[in-house]
Amino acid sequence: MNIEIKVDELSLNTIVADVVSFDEDGDPYTEGTKTVADLVATQIVNRLVKDDQWKRLREQVLDIRTEEIRAAVRPSIDEALARPIYKTNTYGERTGQETTLAELISEEARKQLAEPADRYRSEKGTVLQQAVRAEVKKAFETEIADAVQKARELVVAELGGDLAERVVKVAVAGLKR
Repeated sequence: MNIEIKVDELSLNTIVADVVSFDEDGDPYTEGTKTVADLVATQIVNRLVKDDQWKRLREQVLDIRTEEIRAAVRPSIDEALARPIYKTNTYGERTGQETTLAELISEEARKQLAEPADRYRSEKGTVLQQAVRAEVKKAFETEIADAVQKARELVVAELGGDLAERVVKVAVAGLKR
């Protein structure tokens, strides 16, 4: 018995199988088709996943995807920021002059920076003032810790361990005052 198969044309778009699924009653139905391109892509993915470089390649593909999405969405965002809009009340009625979304965002950012961090007690300062204070405090603490460490190393080098520990404790107590 000889079986002869004749294929006139074969391309990536050639359909080679139906994708069959089953519904809740167990009856089969055709969900779609498989092409040569689908099978080739499946083989490529299977081989890549086994490769040692898969994680790096995956990250590169995700980075490229992110950049492509960003490039595609960027014009829409720029248009939305520049398009004229009107401020409205809660009923959607115009309440002000024409403005842009970029101007509204800028205005809200200025308000946020000038607004007290705690609405009940404003003596703590604005959001911006608190952020600056926190960064200055962090930088100051780092500088103090570095200075104390250098002083400790110098004392240990000059006087030795036990005496150096006592001097460091005195120095730290003096800095705290």
